[in-house]
Amino acid sequence: MGPHHLIPGDKSAIVGTKVNRTSMRRVVVFARPYSNSIVGFLISILVSAVIALIPPLLFRTIVDTAIPAGDKRRIVILTIILVVVAMGDAILSIVQRWYSSRIGEGLIYDLRVALFDKVQNMPIAFFTRTQTGALISRLNNDVVGAQTAVTGTLGSVVSNVVVLVTTLGAMLALEWRLTVLSLVVLPVFIIPARRVGVRLQDISREQMGLNAALNTQMTERFNVSGAMLVKLFGRHRDEVDAFSGRASRVRDIGITGAMYGRVFFVALGLVGALGAVAIYGIGAFMVISGGITIGTLVAMAAFVQRIYQPLTGLTNARLEVMTALVSFERVFEVLDAPVAITDRPRAIDIIKPLGNIEFDHVAFRYPPGVSVSIASLELAGVMQGSDPDTDVLVDVSLRVDAGSTVAIVGTSGAGKTTLAMLIARMYDVTSGVVRLDGHDVRDL
Repeated sequence: MGPHHLIPGDKSAIVGTKVNRTSMRRVVVFARPYSNSIVGFLISILVSAVIALIPPLLFRTIVDTAIPAGDKRRIVILTIILVVVAMGDAILSIVQRWYSSRIGEGLIYDLRVALFDKVQNMPIAFFTRTQTGALISRLNNDVVGAQTAVTGTLGSVVSNVVVLVTTLGAMLALEWRLTVLSLVVLPVFIIPARRVGVRLQDISREQMGLNAALNTQMTERFNVSGAMLVKLFGRHRDEVDAFSGRASRVRDIGITGAMYGRVFFVALGLVGALGAVAIYGIGAFMVISGGITIGTLVAMAAFVQRIYQPLTGLTNARLEVMTALVSFERVFEVLDAPVAITDRPRAIDIIKPLGNIEFDHVAFRYPPGVSVSIASLELAGVMQGSDPDTDVLVDVSLRVDAGSTVAIVGTSGAGKTTLAMLIARMYDVTSGVVRLDGHDVRDL
């Protein structure tokens, strides 16, 4: 697991979030095809954590037993075992990566295809109310966040627990007093790290917002209609200034964020160094007094480097799990969205349509948002809560025979385009019937 798992996450992203058992069951459903790979992934983590205990213990044996006895044969054997353990650990690292990539990329594929299929089935009313960028974010960012729940978060939590338990167990078995001493310095790191983490949260949140604004500006301006508006109104300099202002802020907070991140990891390294100093300093006196052996001291110094990262990571475990579940729930929100227009049972196909069209006392009002859209994907303050309250078409009856030409004339907003959309069933009528060759279009 990468060291960035240790940086405290964004608590604001999970405010009010609770573990939803239904969501958990659905997560299990998506992960079930990869159950064997997940088991293999977790076993490789467990084995890797256990064999990582071997080198310090072998160093202890070499220092305490083989060297004093002048036993060259034992030294050679122990050295060969160390090489084999190192190779085994490297192979396990590759195995873990293979399992995690297989699981992660498979989940991304499954979730993206499911989301794309769902969105393709949504009615046109869904797209008129939905922000395209927000929807694309669900297919990209939230899908990756959901995948992280199974590979990154699950793997890091299991790895941290196993490494911490096994390492502390080995340390306590060797020398409990030095083990307690090594844990004393941990609060010196965790308390400042929390403060740095809060600042990094604020920086990351602002940076994501600015990047979203930059992407929105580029998307809206880098097309024919957007470019034409800018040129017609002579807004070139205003647009450049707005873009430059946001980009410069992204630059500044990027530098600040990099420095805070570096401080975090330098502090983690410093704590590890302080732990080693404490072990060697106090341990050296214990060796002189005969309390422990030199080999035990060497092993303890090696073990102490392994406990700080898992301890720090586990303090952030709940936040990581809840954040990952939020991503899953945002994906499920789209998958659960109502599909207002579907084929009726026993819908028929018209093999050779003639093209006779009939409107029979048709009334139409655009559907309310709750039946066709997702509130969190709508533009806040613009579409949210703005449901139509008037009929666009009222008691329209019209027949257009195949091969004939009919001109429909009216002011803007009179419903001309709406009539055409009802024929193609982009929307369903509120009352009345639209027929194609005598068949209700809702039966086709």
